[in-house]
Amino acid sequence: MRGGVGFDLRKVNPEKQTERRQSIAAVVVTYRPDAAILENVRRIAEQVSEIIVVDNATNGAAMQWIEALAKMPGVNLVRNSANLGIASALNTGVRRALQSGCSWIATFDQDTGIPENYFDRLLEVYQTCPDRQKAGMVVPGGWTESGMPDKSNAPAAPAWSFVVGAIASGSLIKAEIFEAAGYYDETLFIDYVDTDFCLRVQKGGFKILSVSSVFLEHELGQQQARRLLGFPISFRIHTAWRYYYIFRNRLLLYRRYWQGAPGWLLHDLRWMILELGRIFLLEDGRKQKIHAVMQGIKDGFANKAGRHPDFPPRAG
Repeated sequence: MRGGVGFDLRKVNPEKQTERRQSIAAVVVTYRPDAAILENVRRIAEQVSEIIVVDNATNGAAMQWIEALAKMPGVNLVRNSANLGIASALNTGVRRALQSGCSWIATFDQDTGIPENYFDRLLEVYQTCPDRQKAGMVVPGGWTESGMPDKSNAPAAPAWSFVVGAIASGSLIKAEIFEAAGYYDETLFIDYVDTDFCLRVQKGGFKILSVSSVFLEHELGQQQARRLLGFPISFRIHTAWRYYYIFRNRLLLYRRYWQGAPGWLLHDLRWMILELGRIFLLEDGRKQKIHAVMQGIKDGFANKAGRHPDFPPRAG
């Protein structure tokens, strides 16, 4: 379902802007971030009532950025004693945020940057949706790579649509959704955590509203370039250990949702086949990646969840 027409979201009522920002708490998960985290968190902190940074046991040189975050106004830092995974860290932050009585909770990865008036833009469009009471999540229409032109000001028609899934980073979630749909599944550790949550939100009778004209900066893996049949191509790749969770968790979710969300399953299965072909034929470090993929597929078929003892590597 789609609705509305594109309109200028830059004209924001100052009183409504203040009221909205007081109703939003943000959760940011970190793990060995780089210097960009300071700017990313600063942008978020300017637009919310409070920001909770949950760090998954960062060590080494990256600790300087965690220490700097702890000194930023409006930032509450929670440090885990070990890398507990994205789902566990999100749950820690969400539970802390709910204690403040906020109406909305925004979730972020460390490598996401938001534009000016990000939440105001999302909520302006949310208010135009006639079925907004059923919208449990409000998400951006897409993302751009860091340093690319900001697409957020481009007019879009329709202004909103309901979607099946969204990445966790940049999502704005009604506080009551966590009681209705539950928290993030910590047994998945990382990858497909957001997909599982989105499917449960919809299973609970809620919808995910995507705002077509709002984009954020987000990094999705490392870029690699190749030539295929003489044509240059580029694509995003991950480390071997990430592929273990990507393929294992895919199969775990297929088992869970093959009856409730067959359309999503078939769509994702197509992408899984394409990704397998890319890893086998084009990516660097194929031997390690194929080994991790096979381990993930094996554990997925065995319905084995939780953190793998070797992924991510505990050193280095």
